[in-house]
Amino acid sequence: MSICGERLNPMGKILDAFFEKLYRDNFIDLFKYAYRLTCEKNLAEEIVQDAFAEAYRKIELLSEHVSPVGWLYVTTRNIARAYIREYQNLRELIPLENNKTAADDKGYEELLLINCLDKDETQIITKYYIDKKSLMEISEEYDITLSACKMRLKRARDKLKGNYEKEK
Repeated sequence: MSICGERLNPMGKILDAFFEKLYRDNFIDLFKYAYRLTCEKNLAEEIVQDAFAEAYRKIELLSEHVSPVGWLYVTTRNIARAYIREYQNLRELIPLENNKTAADDKGYEELLLINCLDKDETQIITKYYIDKKSLMEISEEYDITLSACKMRLKRARDKLKGNYEKEK
């Protein structure tokens, strides 16, 4: 049981203190690591937040782990790889001709998005992949939860992929 995210039993308070110390001591280094993997500040921050969210969900297991910091680095790396895979999958969905300029590429991508996605789906895909906004920023802009934002992005990608495969 919890009240405002605070665990009620004494062991929970110990685990919360363990988590807070882990967060304080490692956030900056994990952020730098995620940034080196992605070369993008917002994405690196989102990855580290996801890693700490996963750590909090598995706090009891993590507190008994031989190397909790090592576990965080591995989790951060895995989450970063998943984000990079998502981005690469989207790039594969939108094939661009080699002789186009960057400005033409952006227009081509937006044209593809508009033709097969509705307005909200187009905006979420555009904000995330083209404008490089984090999911947190998009969820705040739309006044929805982070989970809802992730689901909308996933559904838009799935729809885009489905339309592209139909055209093949």
